[in-house]
Amino acid sequence: MFKQFAHRHSPCTVNGEPDVVILSRDTRATTIVGKEYMYNGVFAPTSPVKPGDLIENADNFLVQTLRLTTEKDKYCSLIKTNATITVQRYSQEYDANDNPIGDEEYRPIAENVIAFAQYVTARLRQDDPGLLPSTTYTLQLQTTVDIKDPQDAIHPDQVILHGNAYQVDAVDIVKYPNLLHVQLSDSVR
Repeated sequence: MFKQFAHRHSPCTVNGEPDVVILSRDTRATTIVGKEYMYNGVFAPTSPVKPGDLIENADNFLVQTLRLTTEKDKYCSLIKTNATITVQRYSQEYDANDNPIGDEEYRPIAENVIAFAQYVTARLRQDDPGLLPSTTYTLQLQTTVDIKDPQDAIHPDQVILHGNAYQVDAVDIVKYPNLLHVQLSDSVR
């Protein structure tokens, strides 16, 4: 099928490597988020694409799911990204002799991270019962981003989203294959 629709091939990159894709909107969507951000992508059988990859063309997309068609084409569910975030970690700066310099504070550990951010509404809480009561935003981002689960840190990481600081409350590595699903709440610091 992929070869039969050569007229619809769009150049793209998969994690920075050149490739081609056939993009279409997800027609089953019933919500604004679904209509605006959900896409389907078909890649050639030889494409290196896999769940969690970053697809770049005119827009950026994250691969949520992948399945093979009967002709071995790679059929993917994609989500269009809508945010660039900074991840910060509470840490101390040290000199060459390992002496502390200044006070502990939040310092950037990952900048310009491409993600999909979604504001948590009552409707989303109905659809996703796993959300914490304090969650303000959810994020989807690649697993290559160094963001710690709050259970593994003394001070939870912080995310800067649209110029505001949010505390990381949960990091789910299971919900989406090769993607992190992060829950954020308003920062109290």
